[in-house]
Amino acid sequence: MATITSIGIGNMGAALASALLKGPNPPQLTIWNRTADRPQVKALVTQGATFEPSLSAAIARSTTILICLLDYAAITTALAPLSTTPTDNNNNNTPGPLAGKTIINLTNGTPTQARAMATTLTALGAAAYFDGGIMVTPQLVGTPAAFVILSSGGVSQAEFEDGGVAALLQPVGKVEYVAGDDAGAASLYDVAALTAMYGMFMGAFTGIALLGKRKGQGGVGEKGVVKKAVDGVMVPVLTALVPRRPCRISCKRVRRRAWMGRGRGLEQVVSRLSRSICLNEDR
Repeated sequence: MATITSIGIGNMGAALASALLKGPNPPQLTIWNRTADRPQVKALVTQGATFEPSLSAAIARSTTILICLLDYAAITTALAPLSTTPTDNNNNNTPGPLAGKTIINLTNGTPTQARAMATTLTALGAAAYFDGGIMVTPQLVGTPAAFVILSSGGVSQAEFEDGGVAALLQPVGKVEYVAGDDAGAASLYDVAALTAMYGMFMGAFTGIALLGKRKGQGGVGEKGVVKKAVDGVMVPVLTALVPRRPCRISCKRVRRRAWMGRGRGLEQVVSRLSRSICLNEDR
């Protein structure tokens, strides 16, 4: 039976731990959280997890350590006591506190932070360090829509496939190993995807706000007008674009700096955005 210690039982950490316990071959799961009386912690204990209040003891119980905290500063704070433990790097024979452990860090951060954490935890004895991101919301973890991206700074694709990490995380979602030579690669992919997503959201919010300011609504009401326009115009436009993979097409043009694809040049895009800006100012 696999042994996993899950560090961080917030909304996402709880969703990950719950998905693991619901899998076809649930691991022996130990959980650690700074706040022991969180409802998520109690729910996981009911599902079969073991809560361990001591982080050092929690880590000692498992061969795989799954980290999902608020940010990298929280990881540094939580693991600070481990850095004071004597290791082989200090010229003695005491193994590091993470000796032989496989670390899977799914905390959101930057590529630089991911690489630095890989160096830090490897120095504490970790046998392998994987950094990555969960590309869905907590509510979608464990569903067919869920997938996880991972990268490392020294594990080849073949070694990754033989190591069992993907199988271990299968209850969470599909695992995509994006790089074995850069621990920060998955973080870069994650931030890029989030940037695109938030850009889409902000554009949609702005469009919806404009629709709500339509004059002469004829007694239909703002909500009725907005819903009709969103369902009848905005959603069909966005839905029609997605199957054509505009990002895949655009990335080639960005690399080539070819802004005049099929007659729809950058000038036209600027012109259309200018109209949107003018409309916002007018309203």
